[in-house]
Amino acid sequence: MKKLVSKLSSPYAFLFILILGILLRLFFVFVGGKIYYGQEDYFIQRDTSSWFQAFINLYEHGTFTISPNIDAGKFFRPPGYSFLFGIFYLISLENYALAWKLLVGCQVIMDIASIYLISGIAKSAMANVTNENKIPFSNLCALLYAVYPFVIIWTPVLYAETSSIFFLLLSIYFAFQKTTFRSAFLSGIFVGIATLIRLQCAFGILFIAGVFFFSGKSIQNRIRHGFFFGFAILISYGLWPARNYFLQNRILFSQDLNMGHHWSPDYLSFVDFTHSIGTDHTEYYFQILRDEKVNWPKVAFTEPVDSLLLDSVVNLCRTCSNGFAYWKWGERISPELNLPSNPCDTIIHHIFDELIQKQKSKNSFHYYVTIPLENLSKSFFKMSLYGNKSMAVKLFSSLLFIIRSVLIFTGLFGIYFAFKNNFLQKKFLIFILFYFAAWYLFLSFNYRNMEMRYLVHTDILLLIPAAYVILTLLVNTNRKETGESNSA
Repeated sequence: MKKLVSKLSSPYAFLFILILGILLRLFFVFVGGKIYYGQEDYFIQRDTSSWFQAFINLYEHGTFTISPNIDAGKFFRPPGYSFLFGIFYLISLENYALAWKLLVGCQVIMDIASIYLISGIAKSAMANVTNENKIPFSNLCALLYAVYPFVIIWTPVLYAETSSIFFLLLSIYFAFQKTTFRSAFLSGIFVGIATLIRLQCAFGILFIAGVFFFSGKSIQNRIRHGFFFGFAILISYGLWPARNYFLQNRILFSQDLNMGHHWSPDYLSFVDFTHSIGTDHTEYYFQILRDEKVNWPKVAFTEPVDSLLLDSVVNLCRTCSNGFAYWKWGERISPELNLPSNPCDTIIHHIFDELIQKQKSKNSFHYYVTIPLENLSKSFFKMSLYGNKSMAVKLFSSLLFIIRSVLIFTGLFGIYFAFKNNFLQKKFLIFILFYFAAWYLFLSFNYRNMEMRYLVHTDILLLIPAAYVILTLLVNTNRKETGESNSA
């Protein structure tokens, strides 16, 4: 323990941590990713094309949309990640393959830079601590992020996670620097960009804004800092709702998933129904696609007629649903896309909606309390992966999920511990706690689709107070060992 604390205290330790982070990410890009995802071409996944195609349509046809023939396609994704791809698409002279490979490289660089940002945030957030004592703590925070598996696995995947984490951390980094108009403006710009990339980052806006409203002695300065922060958000994220209103005559601050194809009303209503009876739709989804018996839980039946309704709607999903036809083809269960000649999407949507309303009225406690609490429990204690993974990958991932749960609870205890000992600024601890709680509760009670990648933005912030607990344990163990050695 003494050796570890000594190494963390070295001013050169961060360089070795950075090198470790680089090696781990490169190893995953070229070796680990193929094993984890079970395929060679894991970089591009199911949602990737919707971001990329939206920019290509803007470039070639003048309209930002994932499909020129569908009106809702103009609002399916906010433009942040699409434009990030677009930069490399233009640089590569419209070479699609080269563009996405450059974007993978960019994401690796962004995530490596995030190691530095976590270290810088940790230093800035410390309260009344000497520079000498800042080094081991900030280095430990950087080390936890450098080896954190749930950021590494998304680094080379062409989804919006890595880039949105980078810009969110940039915003937090400037928010906890010395409070100036410049830091407020840059913090607002970067959280605005993060929100354009991943809408869930919007939950951090209010709590980051609170940092500026509660910084400084003068009320006038607090208001001015808040104004600069808000103005920066207006000219970054604000461009998205402004475009929707002024160019498309629609008031929309987020996105519209009802654009047909895979994301058709019939499929979305199926997902909403499954989230009204349980915490996951995957099992029922594949049973429908594979023409297997659907094992609905008892709670799905509020009255005897529901059994007939569910049997009939499952049959409709298999025979005349556009959404499920696209998913069956997309999951490679069907070799060809076989769209129904007489679609029944509206009927499927109405049946599932009727079943949802029954859950709300006849199983209200289960719908409004039990399921959200199970979602919340899942967000803390998820232990396994879905999909076609090898047994070795599933066992290893279960171990990583256990480590994740331990770090989350260590981080939550660390918030209390650091607050009590005045180790970290109280506004920083309040920011993490409120952001974490708001996002976890929103996902559990409202959105209900509990994908672990949606939680990574708040989870990584908990690494900072978790590092304080771990460092305290290391230092105390070191003192105990030193004391026993001296007494001997």
